[in-house]
Amino acid sequence: MRAFPIFLQAEGRTIIVFGGGAEAAAKLRLVVKTEAHVLVVAPELVTGEIDLGDAEWVQTDPLDFAFPDNTALAYAATGDEALDAQIADHARANHVLVCAADQPDVSDFITPAIVDRDPVVIAIGTEGTAPVLARMIKAQIEAALPQGLGALAKLANGFRDRVADAIAPGSGRRQFWRTFFKGALQGRLDVETASKRAEALLSGQNDVQTREGFVSFVGAGPGGQDLMTLRARKLLDEADVVLFDALVAPEILELARREALMVNVGKRCGKHSLKQHEICDLITQHAGEGHHVVRLKGGDPAIFGRLAEELDAVSRAGLAFEVVPGVTAAAAASASAAAPLTERGHAQELRVITAHGADGDADVDWASLARSDSAIAVYMGKRAAADVQRQLILNGRAPSTPVVLVENAGRSDERIHSTSLGALANTAKTTGKGAPLMMLIGVVSRRAAAQRTYLQDQPTSSDRKAA
Repeated sequence: MRAFPIFLQAEGRTIIVFGGGAEAAAKLRLVVKTEAHVLVVAPELVTGEIDLGDAEWVQTDPLDFAFPDNTALAYAATGDEALDAQIADHARANHVLVCAADQPDVSDFITPAIVDRDPVVIAIGTEGTAPVLARMIKAQIEAALPQGLGALAKLANGFRDRVADAIAPGSGRRQFWRTFFKGALQGRLDVETASKRAEALLSGQNDVQTREGFVSFVGAGPGGQDLMTLRARKLLDEADVVLFDALVAPEILELARREALMVNVGKRCGKHSLKQHEICDLITQHAGEGHHVVRLKGGDPAIFGRLAEELDAVSRAGLAFEVVPGVTAAAAASASAAAPLTERGHAQELRVITAHGADGDADVDWASLARSDSAIAVYMGKRAAADVQRQLILNGRAPSTPVVLVENAGRSDERIHSTSLGALANTAKTTGKGAPLMMLIGVVSRRAAAQRTYLQDQPTSSDRKAA
């Protein structure tokens, strides 16, 4: 981020708006909503364009203005870019943060698009790159949030001390507030009804306080937030502890509650940060302490995710758990490449294998996989591409069998390669270093772009002849 988003305290401070016309009026409408003392500085005010409201007019030349010691920030919005730039220099010389209208290069900050449900305030910024996009996002959020949301937040604030006295800090207190807000936001938001609900919840708070530890095994999907299930997102927001794999994208980890303990237990390319039994111990330890643990796995937790061992561990510990499915890499790769994994008359079955077994070597029935009517999804197969190619061809699979390789399936940086079994090993070498690679053997990509890539990915003429 080039700009860091913050909320600046305005109460008891002064905000300055330089200008007396329409540009200044637009800034004034925003800042008068704060609890700051607002000054409008201009030699003259344009009649009909600016309404001072509770602001105070200081009739002077902007460059002669003396900033009060408690000035929080200033807007230069005279309608004259050259003058606004001079005002910006004047403000900075007095150690005041300043924004010059439509001149980000001479501004210390940019005003975001704001959704105002005071005290619930949402700011949307694009660092000045796409203000129209920010306004479109604002419109969607405005439509989604009820107008009474601010009143609900104020009501909750009135109950905070009582809740703090009744319920110890931690998951029990968070559960109380989740239950309160969830109930209040269902249907029409009514503050009086919400207040009665809070009283009822407090009277039965012991049921909330004695909540036991729980484990959620959650599939994060292939990478993008938009390919996660709604339940997965909700559980991340509720978790006390998140134990995540190396392949879980950073943008997904951003969805976790800020106060949650985040532990990387990832395994990648044979490099294990923790042994499996140590991961199981962490799960049972944190859940045994009464925490809600989210075991976050890339793709789907039940497909090559060592889920069975972890389920056995929590079962032995007598812990309650749930399993939340995710979009597995094979499905994401198939969708991205428009390469159906089953096809009438061609792929009558789908075989899902990994090129890495528990001991580092795959235990695979290659003769069975070589059947011409089966599609094969190979996970973690980049380093074993040459072996996969050799074994399938030795067992009778045609070198011309179509193959689709997808790097970073389901992510913004994914790449699709169409090739053949005879050229598989060489094509795999051209893929990005460290990028997770999904191999789909016996399927054809319908993506036009991927078909063009097919020609580029044939490494040698001999490979093309073999294919």
